[in-house]
Amino acid sequence: MKNEKGRRRQSVQKLLVRLELWFAPWLVIVPVIVSLVLLWDWYVRGWSQESSLYDGEFMLAFILLIGNLVFDIPFLRSLRTLRKKSG
Repeated sequence: MKNEKGRRRQSVQKLLVRLELWFAPWLVIVPVIVSLVLLWDWYVRGWSQESSLYDGEFMLAFILLIGNLVFDIPFLRSLRTLRKKSG
């Protein structure tokens, strides 16, 4: 009975790791693209035209980019080590 539960738990964990691996690119790429679009918009409309109205866009893009780097890099490392452990 315990052996069957253990196998079932391992298969569920493997499915969860697989699901996380499918969503990981979206979790990393989408915030980077959004922050790059916001930075480009700030550069074109704010920096080039010397308008301070778009400084909030710059801050938002900067926060998204830094937050993405701070949290997603350890997340990807942990996924990679978990994938190596599970085989």
